[in-house]
Amino acid sequence: MLQLCLSPQLLFLFRKLLLGAATAAALEIPRATRAWGVRRGWAARLTMIQLWKVVRHVRQLELHRLILLLIAFSLISMCILAYYVTNSPKIKEPPPLPFSDCSNQHRILIPPQTSWRLTKSVDTSRTDPVVLVFVESIYSQLGQEIVAILESSRFKYRTEIAPGKGDMPTLTDKDRGRYALIIYENILKYVNLDAWNRELLDKYCVEYGVGIIGFFKANENSLLSAQLKGFPLFLHSNLGLRDYHINPSAPLLYVTRANEVEQGPLPGDDWTVFQSNHSTYEPVLLASTKSSESIPHLAAHKALHATVVQDLGVHDGIQRVLFGNNLNFWLHKLVFVDAIAYLTGKRLCLTLDRYVLVDIDDIFVGKEGTRMKVSDVEVKSPE
Repeated sequence: MLQLCLSPQLLFLFRKLLLGAATAAALEIPRATRAWGVRRGWAARLTMIQLWKVVRHVRQLELHRLILLLIAFSLISMCILAYYVTNSPKIKEPPPLPFSDCSNQHRILIPPQTSWRLTKSVDTSRTDPVVLVFVESIYSQLGQEIVAILESSRFKYRTEIAPGKGDMPTLTDKDRGRYALIIYENILKYVNLDAWNRELLDKYCVEYGVGIIGFFKANENSLLSAQLKGFPLFLHSNLGLRDYHINPSAPLLYVTRANEVEQGPLPGDDWTVFQSNHSTYEPVLLASTKSSESIPHLAAHKALHATVVQDLGVHDGIQRVLFGNNLNFWLHKLVFVDAIAYLTGKRLCLTLDRYVLVDIDDIFVGKEGTRMKVSDVEVKSPE
């Protein structure tokens, strides 16, 4: 009907218009689709970027938390380790070498006219040959020196942190004592024990014949003069001393030679001397003060004062040896070894035999001018 009404020219134009409109519509649809796809791609990219930022932030938080957890775990482990090391007992076994039997060795006896005092004989067979060492801490210098001497002497020992009001370690096993000797790095730890532990320890020492060795090392806070709590013994601290003498009447001397004198000043000005009028105390080492003003209320400057004393047990039945300094001075090491031997009834002691090891190969490889020659070893007959 439309063809009848329109001329051929108009019909051609109308068809051309319809074809252009259809073509334009067909082209517009892909463009819209592509635009929507581009917008969708950018949205996805933005979403991924935001998601990556969130994940990275979470990872950083987890890394920080992980580091904090590792630090906390390390601190807790260190605390547990310190507690275990501090409170756990340490038993050191000596190397597999036989103990020296000092009881069979010959010792020269002092004649009866000397001023030796009678000491109480004790039965040490009811205790194990182990030394109980009370230290202030596992890192203390004096405690390490005590342990070093015990190890070099091949003596069994056990270290404990000195209790103040804590529990005392078990001292007996059925009817047998676990320790033959007790050593206090700081004698004040023993003196200031609470009443229960002090009574328990003293009762053990009296019943099983166990002696005590104690050290007093003065410092800047120490009183210049004071009485040792519970004992008829006075301490005078922070002194400079000289001319060390060995008392030949001291019962504990064994390795240490009597009647010897170490001339000259002693190292340091932190020495402590002991003073007592009680018959239970016998001086072992004595020295004079460097200055007459050091102890003005005592005897004259040239008088000898005890730096190491031996308690014979007359006062309370317990034998003790007290040092007025640490073990830095070489003579104290000898007296310390002698005190261990005496208080344990020679069960823990060193033999009097000494061996000298001479390494002679160095004299053949030394520097020029120091090597040994034939003339150095040839024995020339006297003219």
